[in-house]
Amino acid sequence: MKKMWTSRVVSVVVLLGLGSVCQLLTVSDALAAPQPAVKAPTKQESGPSGAMEWDKTVQAAKKEGKVVIYTTLATDARMALSRAFKDKYGIDAEWVAGRGAETTEKFFAERRGGIYSGDLFIIGGVTPIVSLKPAGVLEPLKPLLVLPEVTNPKAWWGGSLWFADNARSYVSSPILTTAQYLIANTAMVKKGEITSYRDLLQPKWKGKIAMNDPTTVGAGARWFACVSEKIMGVDYMRELAKQDIVVTRDQRLQMEWISKGKYPILIGPQPTIAAEFITAGAPLMSIEVSEGSWLGGGAGLAAYVNKAPHPNAAKVFLNWFHTKEGQTVYGRISLAESARLDVPNDYLDPAARRKPNVKYFISEDEDFMLKFSELMKSARQIFAVGK
Repeated sequence: MKKMWTSRVVSVVVLLGLGSVCQLLTVSDALAAPQPAVKAPTKQESGPSGAMEWDKTVQAAKKEGKVVIYTTLATDARMALSRAFKDKYGIDAEWVAGRGAETTEKFFAERRGGIYSGDLFIIGGVTPIVSLKPAGVLEPLKPLLVLPEVTNPKAWWGGSLWFADNARSYVSSPILTTAQYLIANTAMVKKGEITSYRDLLQPKWKGKIAMNDPTTVGAGARWFACVSEKIMGVDYMRELAKQDIVVTRDQRLQMEWISKGKYPILIGPQPTIAAEFITAGAPLMSIEVSEGSWLGGGAGLAAYVNKAPHPNAAKVFLNWFHTKEGQTVYGRISLAESARLDVPNDYLDPAARRKPNVKYFISEDEDFMLKFSELMKSARQIFAVGK
């Protein structure tokens, strides 16, 4: 008997006791607290000596015992990565989970209190580019990637591992998947019924579309930014707002709404949460539109923070996360396509795979993401969020 999808969806809610989280964080006083002295991760050489140094790094990581990661990943993704990493290296991965603004505020609050507990962020690209990098709390990540299968440029789509920051060193994007930011209930929307963004403007969808809040850091903001800035324009958004869009910030609730048929269409779902529901059997499908798309890392970009208390464990996790094994685990559970060319994509619907003859723009780019603050202000005005 097929299990009901609701029985497999596990919700882990991290209550952070925060105030407003709708603003981008550029907290400069995060470094005001006393900073502990922390040893840098061991360096890596090439050849046989490099293998020996890697073994030393792994042994040092095992002594540290764990890596602590701030993230927006859904429960299933966190559990799958933790289990596979533990099986591989015997090292625990601990997660601090929430929306991007929530996890960042918690990180800065800890540092203001002199607490240095976290090592990495695995998260959407806006958070490290707009909040962490300007505050000076990131260390270059690229020098920590030392395994030959990770550093080989031929392993990656486009000829090299993509870095979102302008220095191409601080924020990596090993995932470059096509945007799947329109979700529909299969019992309420026929396949092929929506093939263009303009189809959402049809009278029959008025009052029947939910949207992930585009005014705070997350998938909703990414959808608004990419579609309004690069694809359809701001005037389209004004027309869409006339459809009485229902905006909510609760990313699990919105998936429940669509899965149970309260609304037939959802714009801007958080990718790993959507994947969790789809994998659990919810009656959902992604919608591909004709206007084109972009490649993004979803919640799978990586950044390494300074004064990390577990630097060797962080280095081991980062390298593993960028390998074929790590990317396969992440890609399958998150229904995202790795930028690694040796990771199979057979778990994806053909419509969700990168096409060889399609020209994409990569949304994980610092100059573009720095526009998000102003774009989110536009979203607040257009969709009357917070008024």
